[in-house]
Amino acid sequence: MLDLIGKTAVITGASRGLGAGLTQRFLERGLKVAACARTCPQLSGNEAQLLTLAADVTDADAMDHLCAVAVERFGQVDLWINNAGLLAPIGPLRDNDPTEFALHIQVNVTGIFTGSRAFIRHLRARGGNGVLLNISSGAARNAYAGWSAYCASKAAVDRMSEAIALEETASGLRVHAVAPGIIDTDMQSMIRGSTPERFPRVQKFLDIKANNAFSSTAFVADRILELAFDPAADAPVLTTLPLEHS
Repeated sequence: MLDLIGKTAVITGASRGLGAGLTQRFLERGLKVAACARTCPQLSGNEAQLLTLAADVTDADAMDHLCAVAVERFGQVDLWINNAGLLAPIGPLRDNDPTEFALHIQVNVTGIFTGSRAFIRHLRARGGNGVLLNISSGAARNAYAGWSAYCASKAAVDRMSEAIALEETASGLRVHAVAPGIIDTDMQSMIRGSTPERFPRVQKFLDIKANNAFSSTAFVADRILELAFDPAADAPVLTTLPLEHS
């Protein structure tokens, strides 16, 4: 059994999808959780265990504030999960809107920077160990036509995570960029709603839906907790979770 007593996690992008699922499962496992999104997440939990607030991951001051409030409420942060992310724009790069692309990079890349920076500074100020977990994707390692923004941003997440791990070797921080597998979220609905002209591999995801070949958020949450808090876990910085139904 994992020793989760007294552990606190921060999760960004927690209003829906994977972030909301991680929050609920962590609460069930006894963790304290500070959960944020651009609008305050509507999540259930007692005040002694759950803190929710609105915070924009593209705003460094907002991430510093999130960390400070979490520390004030719970004493310290042991696990920080940078989960907030966008998929759009989908389609050939030649057709992408520059403003939409810039927002994508702001959320998916700058958001990793601001959250990681806030947590690392907290960890160095208090001393001790901590785990930084950045949600990546298989798209970081295998390109998809129509996903130029997403592939680029998730590749940046992987490289940034590796660089942070090198920088913080002596600080007590462990870093993982985790590809969580395929989960049936709103993002998956957006993928399945794409046309083959915008996303040529859409049939793959339609087939996954037809076969219900998804991992659940609870399964992913449990694997993440093992990665973060199992003393026997010895995973690399770039980690791909197994499928639930493999």
